[in-house]
Amino acid sequence: MDQIKFYMEESILKVNPGATVTEAAKYMAENRVAALLVSGENKFLGIVTDLDFSYKVIAKDLDPKTTLVSEVMSHPLIALDCEKSMVEAFKTMRKNNIRHLVVSENKKLVGILSIKDFANYYNYKFGNEPSEVSSDTEAVKA
Repeated sequence: MDQIKFYMEESILKVNPGATVTEAAKYMAENRVAALLVSGENKFLGIVTDLDFSYKVIAKDLDPKTTLVSEVMSHPLIALDCEKSMVEAFKTMRKNNIRHLVVSENKKLVGILSIKDFANYYNYKFGNEPSEVSSDTEAVKA
């Protein structure tokens, strides 16, 4: 059970390349996601992430209300087949310095794997069963 397909997010949220960064950011916030695929003319053009907004818009003093998603998206998309291993996915993400990977099956896009999905993977692979968790841990009050 080390294959990408068991840990990826199957719901694919898309944004039009002509959308503004503000519109995309609001859509991401409403759906509590950190990335959107950029889609136009029946094909995927790229991906836009929360870090793209930080590094390519805010840090460069661009106006998010007028900057288009197409101006800051990352492309081309980097994809792996859903049958590949999580280890291979991690190596691909590290090699390409990315936090989101497009997942395909028979050359069709079927999901997105994000760096946060590795938490579920490592919990499954190395985590403790609830009965094995130490009982001497305390909650820390803020």
